[in-house]
Amino acid sequence: MEASSSICPRARSVAPTSVASQQAGTRSPSVGEVPARHAHSSLLETLQRVIERTYDLDTGVTDIGRFVIGDQGFRALYGRWHDAGLIRETVADPPTVAGSASAVMPVSGAMAAGSASGTARTLVREQDGGLALSIYYPDALVRCLEGNDPTRRLDDGNVDSFNTLVEELDHFLVIADRFRSQGVVSLMDLELHANVTKYLVLKMFVGKLRRASRLAPADAAWVKQQIFDRGEYVAEDPNVRARYREASRLAARYVGALDGLAPAPRVAALRRFHRMPPQAKVAHINAVS
Repeated sequence: MEASSSICPRARSVAPTSVASQQAGTRSPSVGEVPARHAHSSLLETLQRVIERTYDLDTGVTDIGRFVIGDQGFRALYGRWHDAGLIRETVADPPTVAGSASAVMPVSGAMAAGSASGTARTLVREQDGGLALSIYYPDALVRCLEGNDPTRRLDDGNVDSFNTLVEELDHFLVIADRFRSQGVVSLMDLELHANVTKYLVLKMFVGKLRRASRLAPADAAWVKQQIFDRGEYVAEDPNVRARYREASRLAARYVGALDGLAPAPRVAALRRFHRMPPQAKVAHINAVS
């Protein structure tokens, strides 16, 4: 990434955009590797391509910047609700048809490990027959990544913010894909999926920085530690904390099985995994790990 390039294109409007109004773009070849950055692509756009190609998602999202809000946008759109304690998780467990949530839904948790980006959120509302989505990335997260470019270096100074960037984007893209396909979604499913994606993306980026097709044992251990062993979740609700712990545990088992596959079978396995109903994913992980 060039020093002058951006982490994420800021939304031209603070209003969330309905995925129902987006037209699907041209499908790219299916790959499971980090693609070369386009000349004017942001890091977020590059990550979007990686995630969509790996899982073969049909999100219909052609301009991710239209969905991103920062501190000012969050205050304008959700400040009153946030202050009143009305922003809550509302996608049901057991799962429901995607788009059935009628309130704003932050679907990620803050960790006690001390990430500067613990308040990043994926925000969901039904609106005019579509699904209104926004990703809130705090200005501090964006400043961290712009000042510590993860395409040039990954370390304790930026890895938490990078992982949060990936997590919220994965939530957003999975929700959009499920909505377009009338699939089901659950909070557990979203967290499990995001943990797998964070591991794969961090592993890819470390490999790219090392110019290595296979990570050295120390690098592989560092990646797993960053994703699966960073401390306790700080959500007040013990059921929420338990869900995050279980999603992390299951994802760690699943990526252990994935690591033994060659690239092409790994991508095929990930696409099958993505399309499984939420309940079937746990049974599948138990069977393959």
